[in-house]
Amino acid sequence: MNNKYADEPNVYAPDSLDAYHSIAQALSPGIGLVSWVQRTHPDLTGLKVLDLGAGTGVSSTAFSQAGAHVTAVDASRESLEFIRSVDQGDKVRTVCADFRDMDPAELFDIVVLSRNTFFSAIKQEDKIGLLRTIRSSLSSDGTAYLDCTDPYEFLKQDGSATSVSYPLGKNTILTTTQFADRTTQSIMTLYMLNSPQGIYSFHENAQWCTLQEIQLLTKNVGLQISRVFGSYAGELYGSNSREMMVEIKLDK
Repeated sequence: MNNKYADEPNVYAPDSLDAYHSIAQALSPGIGLVSWVQRTHPDLTGLKVLDLGAGTGVSSTAFSQAGAHVTAVDASRESLEFIRSVDQGDKVRTVCADFRDMDPAELFDIVVLSRNTFFSAIKQEDKIGLLRTIRSSLSSDGTAYLDCTDPYEFLKQDGSATSVSYPLGKNTILTTTQFADRTTQSIMTLYMLNSPQGIYSFHENAQWCTLQEIQLLTKNVGLQISRVFGSYAGELYGSNSREMMVEIKLDK
């Protein structure tokens, strides 16, 4: 795969990758994403999966354990080295690339973007670039899966900050604080992990879009939405959904 962003600096500091991985495991359960995908592909054995924005590999590892051949793509060399360090048997192939501008060398049965990765492409042209990468990566019968928070969850915040704390094992607490601006559709999330090893903080910026906006963007690049679910459990997307889990196929 070729891409012009390959020489950009690392995204994550090496000394905080374990902490970031703990947060990813808590908020982006790979098993849940696998169970959603298995509603369409019950047997993942031998299927080719492309994990865009793989981070420290929570989803990549889960798909690999389910029998798929996984390619994990991320802009951070350090995060990919982390995946390789925990990938016993080299079951996950890693590629350092920016998903906004990739030239895939092969086609995949499944393309996944876990937990608001699609929203992390902040500008509209970045979202279009990401969808074009999906379009050029999918096999003729392939499916892409966008795992997103339902935008109404951000709209309810109405500009105020919301904080939630989670216990992550003995003497470890994760606190997330989120700010959402309904005018610009922008999101800033602060993560603080307080553990015996130290206190670690990260922040992420994103920009949500509605299902209708995703429909227009996908149509623009030769893709189409096939189904939308409201949870990993398989409920269809509706007014009470907290998730917006979008399945995308080629527009033939």
